[in-house]
Amino acid sequence: MKKRAAVLLLMIILMFSAVGVRLYDLSTDVMQASGAASSKTLDVATLRGTVYDCKMRPLTNSEYDIYAAAKPSVETLAALKGKVMPDVFETVMRKMSKGNPVAVKVETDVAESENLISVRIPRRYSAAFTACHIIGSLDSAGQGISGIEKAYNDLLSRNNSTVSFHFYANALGRVMLGEGISVSGNEVPKNGVVLTIDRDIQQITEAVLDAADIECGAAVVIDTESGAIRACVSRPLYNQNNIAVSLDDPRSPLINRAFLPFSVGSVFKPVVAAAALESGISKEFTHNCKGSAEYNGVTFHCHKKEGHGVLNMEEAVAYSCNTYFIALAIETGAEKIIGTAEKFGFGKKISFSDGVDSAGGNLPSADELDSKAAIANISFGQGSLLATPVQICSIMATIAGDGEYVEPYLIEGETDKNGKMTRIYRYGKKRRIINSPTAEKLQGFLEKVVEYGSGSRAKSKAVTVAGKTATAQTGKTADGEEIYNAWFAGYFPADNPKYAVAILKEDGGEGALSCAPVFKTIAEKITALSELCE
Repeated sequence: MKKRAAVLLLMIILMFSAVGVRLYDLSTDVMQASGAASSKTLDVATLRGTVYDCKMRPLTNSEYDIYAAAKPSVETLAALKGKVMPDVFETVMRKMSKGNPVAVKVETDVAESENLISVRIPRRYSAAFTACHIIGSLDSAGQGISGIEKAYNDLLSRNNSTVSFHFYANALGRVMLGEGISVSGNEVPKNGVVLTIDRDIQQITEAVLDAADIECGAAVVIDTESGAIRACVSRPLYNQNNIAVSLDDPRSPLINRAFLPFSVGSVFKPVVAAAALESGISKEFTHNCKGSAEYNGVTFHCHKKEGHGVLNMEEAVAYSCNTYFIALAIETGAEKIIGTAEKFGFGKKISFSDGVDSAGGNLPSADELDSKAAIANISFGQGSLLATPVQICSIMATIAGDGEYVEPYLIEGETDKNGKMTRIYRYGKKRRIINSPTAEKLQGFLEKVVEYGSGSRAKSKAVTVAGKTATAQTGKTADGEEIYNAWFAGYFPADNPKYAVAILKEDGGEGALSCAPVFKTIAEKITALSELCE
């Protein structure tokens, strides 16, 4: 059998012609060379500018594919056998039988010779498609069509380089064996965009969401001091190299859910509490929860059907009592609640760069809350109120920051062809939107949510945590059952806040069950990372 194989390969080599053909790229990842009579050149890839994280680590061009470039010979054909899929190998044989050198993507390095080399070529996107919704994708011509790729297309295209293999040929155009193969253009362009994203925190957040089976949802991590977005995750993810397969997916994977507005539910209650406290209402304001309450002919239920009994503000936040917050909101008034929500950024679009925006959601006007029933709806985040995960995360960052708000941002700056920062973006200063004593009270409330309230599943032995759960009605049903969006939003460490986090799970049931444990894991892993880096 070995002799037969050798004879077959020899026959293939004898059939090789010296006729070159024009370069083209096959779906099997086999490239065929073309060129002048003295050489044949194979263009394998085009490299474009780099998208960096906040520590100047590449988020694009950070991983590699291995390509083998081979001249037609028995030895090179044998060396490639087993390194590629059978159908790809058949294509290699067909191209070599015409006397043409080829380049083919292989899983591992090959045994190199003068007629065969393997080269690591930067891959545009990571195998895990890290931060795919932020980075965006390219069209077939290599131009940005979404995300940062589109917003900074001109900058990222400025110093493109073409990776090419060069094969020496004689005067007749025949590839010469034993003359070696050279490579050019394999250096990654350093010009690009610097994001606030921290690659480690982004990867942690993505991994935790995936492990928790959050099929459709989002998570945002914000630096409480600066407002910088350290992680921005949307699920499901999509294949940046083949977006066509996602176009008909009913889950809409191309949408960045972190920038999309949703019903927010009880994560809005800290805003109502802030409005009440700023209005002079005491945290000792009490209400007797009997499980339901009726206003303007509409009955509103608390999640505890038998009622919580008499609660003060701290206890109402901790237990997430709906009827308490209805009473508190009516006492506070629509104008104060809407005004406070506006200060927190509700209803306002955030533009991170040209074409990269987080929606403003929907904040009803005070005039729209023209009845006690309407105020009741918004008191626990229902009705027409919509907000994005970025906005919800920003609430927690503001509370953690003693009542000072800074608009979240995503872009740090730009780099030149040498990788040097040539443009650093400037952002708005912090502005106080609630008094420090009010923020301090809210911090205490949110700590109690985790200590003994609805968010107890977020409690950790590794790091102190504060936050709020939510189970938001969507108005949608499936199989006769109402669909709820689940939330948990908070910050850590509770005693010295560094990061705010918001987690959303579509059709997630109760936030206390489906999102609080996710928050806990993210907080623990980021804390462990921070300790490792110190």
